[in-house]
Amino acid sequence: MGRRQNVTLHEETIALINEYQEQHHIRYPGEALDRMIGEWEAQKTTDHSQEYLLSLMAQRFQEVFSEEVKRLRLAANRSDKNTQVLLELMNGFAMDQNLESCVTTPIFESQAMKDARQAVEERISHQRQKRISAGETQPASS
Repeated sequence: MGRRQNVTLHEETIALINEYQEQHHIRYPGEALDRMIGEWEAQKTTDHSQEYLLSLMAQRFQEVFSEEVKRLRLAANRSDKNTQVLLELMNGFAMDQNLESCVTTPIFESQAMKDARQAVEERISHQRQKRISAGETQPASS
């Protein structure tokens, strides 16, 4: 049983209630307003459920990928450290040899550079094969 309430509404609000009444074949504005508020309440509950679901998904994503991200970060740090060491060594070598200029690899690539590049590519390929083999032997996680 409803309770009578006198309220003042904007013209736009009245127009929206009338439109809702027509779309849903509702006879009274009060009934239309009750249904609109019920739908609004249901939407709020749905929104909270979706927020909860999204937080669970974010947490699960973090659990699954945090180890991979950590490995990538460590690999990047290791590569950065190795690159910095090489730069320091090359600078020391250039200073020791009193080098004034440098012939870059696009101009001429020495056999030593070709050998070094091939060794690195083989090492990377070998590491990739080890990771693939390790992945095949591990049981699938759920």
